[in-house]
Amino acid sequence: MRVAAVDVGTNTVRLLLATVQQVGERVVLESAQRHEVITRLGEGLDATGRLGEQPMERALAGLRRYAETISGADVTAAGGVATAATRSAANGHLFAEEMAAILGFRPRVIDGVEEARLAFTGATTHLASGPVYCVVDVGGGSTEFVIGAEHPEYAASIDIGSVRLTERMVALGLSNPTQARRHVDELFDSVVAPVAPDVVVGSGGTFVTLAAVAKQVTTDHIERADPVVLSFDDVEHSVDFLLDLTVDEIAALPSVPAPRAGVLQAGVICAERALAHMGADAVQISVRDILDGLAMELATKAGS
Repeated sequence: MRVAAVDVGTNTVRLLLATVQQVGERVVLESAQRHEVITRLGEGLDATGRLGEQPMERALAGLRRYAETISGADVTAAGGVATAATRSAANGHLFAEEMAAILGFRPRVIDGVEEARLAFTGATTHLASGPVYCVVDVGGGSTEFVIGAEHPEYAASIDIGSVRLTERMVALGLSNPTQARRHVDELFDSVVAPVAPDVVVGSGGTFVTLAAVAKQVTTDHIERADPVVLSFDDVEHSVDFLLDLTVDEIAALPSVPAPRAGVLQAGVICAERALAHMGADAVQISVRDILDGLAMELATKAGS
């Protein structure tokens, strides 16, 4: 079965085309093709409470390209989700209508708990059963924590991510890394894990880029080498390295996709503080995330 899954996030709009097969009781994704465009949909949202016209148009332009790709892909099922930016914007429902008109299906505007559930499913389905996992997914507008073994048993979504923190560092005068870290720590204090996880999994583009910086390779290399494990010391060292650079210097790094450079410092602060909050001495980087969870859900529903 061929499925198409679309994720309309605060920083990126992404498409996953995948062949899905039923192997025993498990749904397995094969031959995955991943597409990403950084649109900064949530630009200005934290200050205004609304999606801006230019950010919306950037996102819709990406969706128009994806609609063409999906139409030529011979898919059995297609669907999408919209996350933090759309759900928290006063005009998010209007933007959802525009997305539906372009795609031919209406992306679900999901809450943080649902976002966390899909991220957990996508990031852990290929991992060994038995350990208790904590999946941390740093997005543009929110960071999700979800803990469980076979299934999610605890989930929390905190409204801070790479785009929101980037803008707050200016709006709130968080002029140095210590202040930004303290701000994020205060927000993450509301996350109370019911059990200490055996393995912490870092999901999403911020973690993939952080791993590329730590290993001094490209993000494509990290995606091919999946899984990659970083010690917390590696994470701290890489975050400190990035925080000492200007945005232009970050964009010039071979490890960093240039469009991500403007929000990467804030993103890696969120990643580092999330790991510190969980007491993690290491993190397993996963290129699989909410899109994979959505693709599996679409395949399951289409086959039922």
